[in-house]
Amino acid sequence: MEEHLDLRFCEVTYSKKDKSLKKEKELIIKAFNYNKSFFNIKIGRFKIKFIYSRKVFDKIWGNKTEKFVSGFIKDDLMVLFSYSIFDKETKWKKESFYECLLHEISHLFYEEMRGDSYDPLWLSEGLPTFIQCHGKRFKYKKNLKIKRSLLEEGTKNMKLESYSVYLLFVEYLIKVYGKKSLLELITDLKGGKKLNKLFKKIYKKSFNELIEDGNKYHKVTGN
Repeated sequence: MEEHLDLRFCEVTYSKKDKSLKKEKELIIKAFNYNKSFFNIKIGRFKIKFIYSRKVFDKIWGNKTEKFVSGFIKDDLMVLFSYSIFDKETKWKKESFYECLLHEISHLFYEEMRGDSYDPLWLSEGLPTFIQCHGKRFKYKKNLKIKRSLLEEGTKNMKLESYSVYLLFVEYLIKVYGKKSLLELITDLKGGKKLNKLFKKIYKKSFNELIEDGNKYHKVTGN
């Protein structure tokens, strides 16, 4: 049987048998406040629905999903696996539940700034992945390389490895040019301006030059 919890900024739907609600509530509030501080904007009320099996998750998704997929956003509804079974139904440990919340909630803030468009994919997925890392440098593979073809790929070609490339490019832009510049990029994209022109305006460099510098950044700061 489903129960509902009102957290003011969102409504949580969960199973009456869920024994992790106290922990989930604490982490939802924490993840929401982290994103609110990062984006410094207000968003509308949303819903969170906890799922307890991959079969139900796939039914809502509309297709079979890989085990690394732990949550997603559909309109104003966030669907993700409960903390109680997170390590059983996904490939991640329970500690990653908070990271998943950070990632998915950041999509809602991103959508508020950008609109409904997820284009470009490297930004709409790279920024939430950066946020789920709490702004800390990710342990990338040493031979990881940013390529324009990867940054311009569509959702059908996305792999788990794609997230690392997206994250690296976003991390480079934020660490070198600052968060404010990236948020300006998102806002201007909502206004209909072209990405290449925005790179020149905000970063004073072309897309290709930023990619080249991003790879240098990775080489210098690599693990």
